[in-house]
Amino acid sequence: AKIQGEDAVRELYRDSSLVNKGLGYTVVRPGGLTTEPALGPAFLELNQGDDKSGRLSRADVAGICIACLESESAFDATFECYELNTAKGVNNVGLSNILRSTDPTSYKSGRECTGETWDALFGGLESDFV
Repeated sequence: AKIQGEDAVRELYRDSSLVNKGLGYTVVRPGGLTTEPALGPAFLELNQGDDKSGRLSRADVAGICIACLESESAFDATFECYELNTAKGVNNVGLSNILRSTDPTSYKSGRECTGETWDALFGGLESDFV
């Protein structure tokens, strides 16, 4: 149902009347949520493709959502977000989150985005309509 909802949002925003008005969306897919303090962009990783995840604080999710409002790179984009040191392939992330593991995977999707600032973190994102 989650993916169907996201697909419906993307289809809605492909409507030419919305495109012509410059309206867009950002789908943020957070990993497992914690109540820890925010770490900020330098400690986070974004990925596109729904093949990596991890965990991150609710405060960092809020920071990401706010920063997306000012980012052209996040416009019409879908991405996963998590703390860099908790990154795992989606098939291994459940147990890792339960155990609060902080040893990141060596798996690379090739679509990871990292950066010291919000702009740098979002800089590698690709639009869903490429």
